[in-house]
Amino acid sequence: MFNKADKIQLRQIIMEHYTEPENKGLIKNEKAIIKFQDSPTCSDEINVQLLIENNKIINARFDGNACAISTASTDILSSKLINLTLSEAEEQLVNYYNMIAGNDYNEQILDELIAFWEINKQGNRINCALLGADGFRKILKGEE
Repeated sequence: MFNKADKIQLRQIIMEHYTEPENKGLIKNEKAIIKFQDSPTCSDEINVQLLIENNKIINARFDGNACAISTASTDILSSKLINLTLSEAEEQLVNYYNMIAGNDYNEQILDELIAFWEINKQGNRINCALLGADGFRKILKGEE
């Protein structure tokens, strides 16, 4: 469990996932679905990728150039989505969106995503925190 009142710990989480992302780099698999995401407010551009088999996310990856918030949030989300069923993944994303929007959310299932719990106080950073999540959600919903 992470202490969301510990600003230093939250910054460390973000910086670790920005400087050494675990899930950066797309896999070569014809069955993997890739969605290009670009920010309407800055120069962030990433591809998010999900490999889904038997209603379960086998792998979640991303690649591209983005700021610390976009990169870290997408990296953490990638880790969180692996091994979830599609409905569990949707639940995870909805919970994350609720936190970003300042609505009620389940802190217990967020883990390191709690680092972004106050991002709604920085309106210009909301798009950054949702760039990868939006792409993953579009893939899950089958949107072009």
